[in-house]
Amino acid sequence: MANIAQLGATAMLGISAYMFPSQIVRLRSLIMFVVGHILYHFVKSSKNPELLGQGKLKQILEECSTVLTDTYYPTPWCLGPHLHTVFRVLFQHVPKLRLEREYITTPDGGQFALDWLINKGPDDLDKPIVLVVPGITGGSHNNYVRHLMLNGHSNKCRTLVFNNRGCASSTLLTPRMYSGSNTEDLSLAVQTVTERYPNAPIIIVAVSLGGMITTHYVTSSEASKSNVRAACIVSSPWNSFGTYESINKPVNHILYQRYLLAKLKTIVSNHKHLYQNKRLPFNYRHIMKSETLWEWDDRFTSKMFGFKDWKEYYSDGHSFKKLPYVEIPMLIINAEDDPLSPMDYLPFSEVQENPNLAMILTKTGGHIGFLEGWLPRGPTWLNRAVDDFIRLMIFTDFLKSSEDVPNDYY
Repeated sequence: MANIAQLGATAMLGISAYMFPSQIVRLRSLIMFVVGHILYHFVKSSKNPELLGQGKLKQILEECSTVLTDTYYPTPWCLGPHLHTVFRVLFQHVPKLRLEREYITTPDGGQFALDWLINKGPDDLDKPIVLVVPGITGGSHNNYVRHLMLNGHSNKCRTLVFNNRGCASSTLLTPRMYSGSNTEDLSLAVQTVTERYPNAPIIIVAVSLGGMITTHYVTSSEASKSNVRAACIVSSPWNSFGTYESINKPVNHILYQRYLLAKLKTIVSNHKHLYQNKRLPFNYRHIMKSETLWEWDDRFTSKMFGFKDWKEYYSDGHSFKKLPYVEIPMLIINAEDDPLSPMDYLPFSEVQENPNLAMILTKTGGHIGFLEGWLPRGPTWLNRAVDDFIRLMIFTDFLKSSEDVPNDYY
């Protein structure tokens, strides 16, 4: 039957070529154009990631890392950042993990959730800890978060996820949610982990908005009292105004802004009873009519955290301003074509001036995409890069406390 079907298809193609030669020529030309475009894009995008920075961290990456300095071959048919970004969400499988949820009560009466990856066998209280901090509406349910958890697990680290208030099916107890510059909840999470495992070094792996929060946190006085010894910041917006400009472009607005705004509105609408209090500095109906993220931040986020408007909130949220004060090894991973973290606003000068920083810049990858292989269902190039970073931090002296490291180490 298969041979007959193949014969019939060949016959139909032959008849078509005889009867409609111009159409066949056009079809062949179209196919050749598409294939040629894919090959051109693949060759253009298949480059060695650029390694930027100075100091000990960059030196270790240059000498010991193969994944971060070898050629990155992106998925050939992912032509541009949007396919990397969207298809990672749609196609990458969600690993099945055994998680144990713990709710942490905050001083204002709210709560956030920590999801711990359950490990079998004997437990070493001093083994390194990988703390994953997701993006704006992300949590332990997301595919990219779970793959990052597996990066910690594969390096024999205790691994957990910090879920922002209301995210990952957690319940809001107060109207307050979270912002890109407020570090109180993350600080409490790290403090909890540090007190529970006082001799265990912590590596933070933070993504997108989580990267903004983490950058603000690691430069705070609270971080110096914790066991946080290293951080990896992925696809993070560094200039809030730059991200604002980019996400309001027509394609980005349709693909990302509407999606993220809808998820934020869902969190609030699921807890509508908390927002009926007329003494709140915002109006429920007014914030739910927001059509852009800046309107949401102007009507809701800025008011919730005591800012005058969205411009004041965004100015406070600029995480690139914090980079000169980073005192732990921090690896920054971004793609040149990230639609939410434009290349024109990446912190190149800050990375060059602070020896504790290094940046890996790929030619393509979109926002938390970095797909590779023809069928990108599993781990991405990003997971190999993060896995490599965690391994290098563990098997070098970077996870030692500052008291244990010589003054001239960096």
